[in-house]
Amino acid sequence: MTAAGLTDGLRSEWTKFRTVRATVGALAGAFAAAVRYGVLFGSANGRAYLAAAPGDQAAFDPMETAFRAHLLAQLLVNAVGVLAVTTEYAAGTMPASVTAVPRRGRLLAGKAAVVALVMLPCGPLIALGSFLTSQAMLAARGAPSLALTDPGVPGAIAGAGLYLVLIGLYGVAMGFLLRRTAGAVTLGSFLLLLPAMASILPERVAEWVLMYWPTTAGARLFTSGPLSGGLSAQAGLALLTATVLAMLLAALAFFRARDV
Repeated sequence: MTAAGLTDGLRSEWTKFRTVRATVGALAGAFAAAVRYGVLFGSANGRAYLAAAPGDQAAFDPMETAFRAHLLAQLLVNAVGVLAVTTEYAAGTMPASVTAVPRRGRLLAGKAAVVALVMLPCGPLIALGSFLTSQAMLAARGAPSLALTDPGVPGAIAGAGLYLVLIGLYGVAMGFLLRRTAGAVTLGSFLLLLPAMASILPERVAEWVLMYWPTTAGARLFTSGPLSGGLSAQAGLALLTATVLAMLLAALAFFRARDV
């Protein structure tokens, strides 16, 4: 495919992306969730700080509050990736897309590229919204808080944004694998939230999930403090990236093997 053909393909996928209200709504919802839950988590943790014992207050880390809203925002970012794919199946337009771009790998790559290009600026902005609102609420309650200029903060925001880019691509893979919005969003959300459900798992399984589950490992990009036995931020990024890449390759294999 020529450079012009690649450009036309990306332009076509961008048009599909921005003209589907559900996709744009999910992205707007991710911003809203980051801000709203940043306020809620910041307020709650600020109150908890004031009620804590002196020793617990001394150990309080405001960075632990900064990106709590990511737990919910990532579900909507996953939905953005899913909807970029499944709306075509729901509307019955996927056969026309395959006719226009017969090489299915290029069609999948075009959708993934558009989601990644959208999330590259939106991911850090979502992270910034979570950070600013949560820290403002901590400060308003009289708890320790962080500023954008504090050491480690810019890197954490960038890392949280990169994490959301990968979650968007994870959603694209889920969309191609399952082809149905409800199933892909539901299963994708369950897998994203599995670390939050670690307390109901057998102890050894829970320990593994809390250290090596891909999203837990990827979250090391924006969490603070050492994690005994866990992965470094770089290793966590590598694990999450490898997982998403493997899912995209599996999605491509399914896309090529099945009828549209």
